[in-house]
Amino acid sequence: MKTKLFLSLFALLALTGCLNDDTPEDKVETVNVAISAMTYIDSPAMTNYPIEGMRARVGNDTDYQFMTLNQIEGFTFEPGYAYELQVERTTLGNPPADASRYTYKLIDERSKQPVECTRETVRLYVSAETGNYDWGIPQTDDAHCMKIRESENEDWTNVPFNKIGGFIYEDGNAYELSVEKITLHAQPTDNRCQTVQYVLQEIISL
Repeated sequence: MKTKLFLSLFALLALTGCLNDDTPEDKVETVNVAISAMTYIDSPAMTNYPIEGMRARVGNDTDYQFMTLNQIEGFTFEPGYAYELQVERTTLGNPPADASRYTYKLIDERSKQPVECTRETVRLYVSAETGNYDWGIPQTDDAHCMKIRESENEDWTNVPFNKIGGFIYEDGNAYELSVEKITLHAQPTDNRCQTVQYVLQEIISL
């Protein structure tokens, strides 16, 4: 009886080992990535709220795709520049259900080219009330976002919470900020492409 039980356990362990051998493996490769100076607004997987991120053209792709600002490990995007990068791309054999099947790690920043733009220091007001981002299509879920304007005489504009580089919005607070405004001299390809970017210089009041 003990011999039969031992053989049964051995067979089960051997079968488990075979199954583990069939687990998909990660694939690692080196690819070139072009980063546009224009940023782009999209929403993370399984959500409806907007975030501002990078427009990236990967490898031999002819179209740009959306990447979050921290999606390439070791790389920091600076407004007003276009980049050519060499990165290590890992295709996950068993990716999470709610995330990308790719991860990226910077190998080399091959070029960082300034683009035509205007830089100026402006006051920026942030509302204590949040808004609802308009995706331009019918939507059933709220898309919470921040409300900003450059003058107290202007209407509020709904933007992602990460629209202002270096600034962290706290719900319920109104802010007056000093920011660097970078305006690209470029024509956006669609209304989610961003040619105006902000970088925090100082929190004047809250």
